[in-house]
Amino acid sequence: MYSLSKQFLIVIICGILFLPLTAEAMNFDKITEIGYVGSPVQSPYHGFIISGENFNSGNAYLEPDATFDRKPLKTYKKGVARFGEGNDALFCKYDFNADFNRSISFGGENNYITTLDGNDKKIYRLQNDANLPIYVIYHNYCVTDLKIVGKTKDGKWVNYIDSKKISGAYFGGNDAYKTDGGIMYNPPVCRGDAIIITYYRWTWKGETPTEGEFKLKWDSVAEWFGIEQTVY
Repeated sequence: MYSLSKQFLIVIICGILFLPLTAEAMNFDKITEIGYVGSPVQSPYHGFIISGENFNSGNAYLEPDATFDRKPLKTYKKGVARFGEGNDALFCKYDFNADFNRSISFGGENNYITTLDGNDKKIYRLQNDANLPIYVIYHNYCVTDLKIVGKTKDGKWVNYIDSKKISGAYFGGNDAYKTDGGIMYNPPVCRGDAIIITYYRWTWKGETPTEGEFKLKWDSVAEWFGIEQTVY
C-alpha cells in the first residue's frame, strides 16, 4: 500500500515539473490623456502651461487675453506638479528660467528619471490589468519626442521607451527637427496585450502616410517591454 502511494506521489510530482511554463501577458485597457506641461512652440507666454495636475507648488500668472481649454490661461515659472494620487503618481519638476533643453523632469517624487526640453507635452496614462503605473510623455511638432515611463513592482521609476533610441536603432537617428524624411511617431494605442506606435515621415512637401508600426509587449520575466517592428 505504501509503495503504491509513493509511486502515485512521484507521478504527480513529475507531472507538475513538466507542465509548460507560460508567462502571463499584461493587457492594456486604454490610454487616457491626463495632463499637459510646457510651452507651445514660439509661444509668447511668461511661464509653462500646467494642466490636469492634482497638485502644483508653483505660483500662477494670469496671461492677458489668452485662453487654454476655453479657460483663462495661467502659466507657472517654477515648481513641482503631481499627476495622479498616492504612491503611483507621476511628478513633474519644472523651471521656466533654466536651460530650455533641460527645464522639465519627470518621474517619482524626488526621483526624476528623464529630463526634457520645455516644449509642450501631453501626458497619458496606460491603464493595464496588472495595475502598474505606466505613463506616456508625448511631444509632436515637426519632430516627435515620445517617452514611456513607469514604476516597477519593486518601486523603482524607469524610462521604458525613448523614441530617440528607437529612431537611432531603426532609422539611423533620422528624426531631427525639420529634417526632410525624418521619422515621426503617433501617440500609442492599446490593442489587447500590446501597445501599438505607428510612424510616418515629415517632409518639406508634407507628412507621408503611415509607413509601419512598433508593437510593444510586456515581458513579465524581464519586467520590460519587448519591441517588434512591422513595415506596411
